[in-house]
Amino acid sequence: MIVDSFAPNLVVFLAGQVAAWWNLRTGRLFVGGVTSVLLWLLADWWLLQRYVFGGQGVAASVPLLSMQFLALFAVVAQCAAQWRRRRSATSRQRSRLFGDGLVAFMRSDHATAFTTFRRLVRNDPWDAASWLALGDVCAELGQAGRARRCYRRARGVDLGKDYRDLLLLRLAVAGKASAEAITTTTGEPAGSAATAAVSR
Repeated sequence: MIVDSFAPNLVVFLAGQVAAWWNLRTGRLFVGGVTSVLLWLLADWWLLQRYVFGGQGVAASVPLLSMQFLALFAVVAQCAAQWRRRRSATSRQRSRLFGDGLVAFMRSDHATAFTTFRRLVRNDPWDAASWLALGDVCAELGQAGRARRCYRRARGVDLGKDYRDLLLLRLAVAGKASAEAITTTTGEPAGSAATAAVSR
C-alpha cells in the first residue's frame, strides 16, 4: 500500500522538516523546534511499529497518519504565512499601518496602537520592528511580562541584528536583563550599550 510505503513517507517527513527548519532559521524557535521534535518522534514511532514490531492496522497507522498530517500541516502553514507576509492586504499597507500605530502611540492612544501592531505581527511574525513597537505599547500599558515576551520575539526574528542594542536596553528596562548580561552580549559596558541604542 502506497500510504505506508517508506519512500513517499520519507518525502513527506523531509517536507515537514524543511518547514520546521525554515521557522528555526528565521527566529521562530518554538514553532520550528516543536514541529521538528514531534515529526522525529512520530516517524520513529511509526518505524518501530512497522519494521521492528511488524505492526499492522491501528498500531502502525496512528503514528503514520499523525506524522503525515503534522508534516503537511507544517508545509501548508508555512506557505500560507509566506503568502500572507507578501501578498495580503495588511502587508501591502504595512508602512501606512506602522506609521498609524506610531502616531497613535505618540498620542497616548495605546488601545489603537496595540491593535495596529498586533495586527502587523499576526500578519508577519518575522517583523521585528512591529514586535518591538508592540512591546513598547505593552510596557506603557503596564504589562511588563507581555512586553518582555514581545521584545524576546523581536530579538529572535531580528536576524540582521538591526535592533540588537535597542532590544537589550528594552529588556534591561523591563527588568529581565541585567547590566552584566548586556556587557557580556555586546562586549561593552552597559552604559555605552544603552547610550548607543538611544542615539540610533
